[in-house]
Amino acid sequence: MSTQTRTNRPFLTWLEILIIIFGLGAMLVIGGLGAAGLLTLSQSFAATAAQSFWFISRSSGVLAYLLLTLSVLWGLVQSGAILRPLIPPALALGLHNFLSWSALVMAGLHAVVLLGDGYINMGLLSLLVPFTAPVQPFWVGLGVIALYLSLLLSLSFYVRKHIGQKNFRAFHYLTYLAYILVTLHGLGSGTDSLSLLVLYAISAGAVINLTFWRTAKALLKK
Repeated sequence: MSTQTRTNRPFLTWLEILIIIFGLGAMLVIGGLGAAGLLTLSQSFAATAAQSFWFISRSSGVLAYLLLTLSVLWGLVQSGAILRPLIPPALALGLHNFLSWSALVMAGLHAVVLLGDGYINMGLLSLLVPFTAPVQPFWVGLGVIALYLSLLLSLSFYVRKHIGQKNFRAFHYLTYLAYILVTLHGLGSGTDSLSLLVLYAISAGAVINLTFWRTAKALLKK
């Protein structure tokens, strides 16, 4: 009678842990560099420091929204296997992960920069706790919740093998909630530019249309 030794796989491999640390570290480093750069900017251009903080925060917020939109669209393309003959699944998943983390980094910079804006007087607690911001707490709070949710979604890539593909896909439906919260955050926090309204409209239209296409394709397979 032979006995087989079963080796339990660790919940997270060292490589996965290093990737998670790198992703979180990248957010902190880029945010720190952005804050340091803004501090230097404020010392050099004291007269326009407040406007500079606001401009960079807003610019990074728009870029974060673009990256989030691309991440959502690419996730739909990937789940629909549109480009599977051309792009290997591992590469497609890696690109989706990269877009998600890039959006998080820009969102982190978007938030951290506001700490240097003397006009808003945004504190660290206001950035971490939803609905506590001194200005437009509700809309800012939606953005904070979306940031936490996006972080969890990005981290889920590294536990996909442990929770199973079915649970992974089910959890990633929360991407829609994060996207809706971010869109509401952007609209409610003050959109005084027609170009941004057009951006939100195009983004939402693309996500809705591709979602309908993906749903129709899934129903036709049944």
